[in-house]
Amino acid sequence: MSLKMKLNIVNKNEYENKEDYREIILRIPKETEKLERDFKYLDLDYNNLSIQDTHVLECEVIETSNPQFSSEISIQISKIIEKANEYGYTTPFEDIKSIFNIIKLLNEKDRDKLLAVLEVKQDEIYNMKDAIKYGSNLDCFEYYNNIYTNEEYIQELIKKKEISLEDVIDYIDMKEMGKTYIYENDGIFTDKGLIFETRFVEENTQNAEYKIEEEEEFE
Repeated sequence: MSLKMKLNIVNKNEYENKEDYREIILRIPKETEKLERDFKYLDLDYNNLSIQDTHVLECEVIETSNPQFSSEISIQISKIIEKANEYGYTTPFEDIKSIFNIIKLLNEKDRDKLLAVLEVKQDEIYNMKDAIKYGSNLDCFEYYNNIYTNEEYIQELIKKKEISLEDVIDYIDMKEMGKTYIYENDGIFTDKGLIFETRFVEENTQNAEYKIEEEEEFE
C-alpha cells in the first residue's frame, strides 16, 4: 500500500492542561502492537480510546505514486484541523483513521473528486467529522474532471445528448458564428442568396460553344 499518513498526536487532556504535554509522531497504517506501545507513551489505551482522549495537531498524507495529490489533500486536511481548533473542536485519532480509510478506497478520479468537494464545501466544514460526512457521500455529487469553462460544460452536455441544439440556440451569437463559418468555407453572398463552391469546376469550352450554336439553330 502506497498511501500513508504521518501524524503528530497528543493526549488531549494533557495538551489542554499542561505545558509539558507528551506527543508522538507516527505513521499509519501500523501494526496494532506498535500502536499500543505508542499510545501507552501518551498514557492512553489504544484499544479503548474515546473521542476526547486524543487530538491530532498535524497530519501529512503521503502517496508515493501521486505526490501532487499528497500535497493537495494534506493542505486540505491541515486547513480543516486549523479551522476545528479555531471553533473549539477536537481532531481525534479515530477521525483521522476514518478519513484515511475513505481515501484509501478511492480511485484516482474519485480522489480528485474528494478534493473538489472539500473545496466547494469548505464553508460548511468545521471539523474532520464534516469532512468524513462529505467524503463518505461522494456519490451525491456529479463531477467532470476535464471541464474548466462554461463552454466546455455545454459541449459535454451536447455530446452526451443531455441537451439539444434547440436548448442552446438562443445563447449562440449566430451572427459571428455564421460570419466565421462562411469565411472559412469561402462562401459569398449574392443578390440571389448565399453560395459555396463545393468542388472544382472543370473547364469545358467545347461543350459551352456547342450549346450556344445549338440554341441559335433552334431559334
